[in-house]
Amino acid sequence: MRAVTLISAIVAALVASAAPAARRPLVVAHRGGALLMPENTIPAFDNALRLGVDMLEFDMVMTADDQLVITHDASVNASFCSADGVAPAPVRSLTLAQIETFDCGAKHRAIYPRQQAVPGTRMPTPDAFFARYAPAKVMFFGEIKMPGPSEGSVDPVAFARQLDVLIRKYRLEDRYMLQSFDWRAIDAMHAINPRMRTCLLGVWREKADPLALARAHHASCVLLRLEDADAAGVKRLRDAGVQVFSDVVDDEAGWSAYLARGDDAIFTNDPAGLTAFLRRAGR
Repeated sequence: MRAVTLISAIVAALVASAAPAARRPLVVAHRGGALLMPENTIPAFDNALRLGVDMLEFDMVMTADDQLVITHDASVNASFCSADGVAPAPVRSLTLAQIETFDCGAKHRAIYPRQQAVPGTRMPTPDAFFARYAPAKVMFFGEIKMPGPSEGSVDPVAFARQLDVLIRKYRLEDRYMLQSFDWRAIDAMHAINPRMRTCLLGVWREKADPLALARAHHASCVLLRLEDADAAGVKRLRDAGVQVFSDVVDDEAGWSAYLARGDDAIFTNDPAGLTAFLRRAGR
């Protein structure tokens, strides 16, 4: 009996050791971790790297002189950005030199009450951003943001082409994923550089099969809210080679739900909290 029990224990141990470890989703620092540091800024991205995130998320807008700048809003947000002699306006109506006069670190949005102030913080350019972080062991999830009808116009092909030049310059094609709500930019990037991975935002607006949409736009990723798909839907996409990224979530209930659903990556403004949560969950 002891021999049988011992054999059973050994077999159980072997099976347990052969079982795949629970998969850990990527930790994506939304705007660099906007709950903690000024959003879309060097202090935020530096902090996210110190926390050990897997991916830096950021947004890009085009200026009046066709330069790219990292900021979320298509118009300079007066609630946390200010400058002497330059009034907040659509980014597309301001030159890069004007944009670089804005201090976007002394104040914060009301939705980020815990954010640490860093006065004198400017909006970085993607060129400066990649130059700083290309050597780091981190991936990039950059969004092309298009202006609204009253904020000017940008050719999505020209935007994608300029971004492609930067990605090639820093040899980041294997570490960069382009995201956008404007799928013209997704299609343009695929035509310019088919190697570039892309992710569809706003899939829920189409009320269509996410897998069919991903295939139609040659996307390797879709962002899905909890109400957009269950665990079976996520598995179907992943089995087809399409990654699933969560919506932005900053609390343990949300992290638990996306973890249980099996997402490839979880977006958060609180990378410190998410990293600690995953550690407690054994991931």
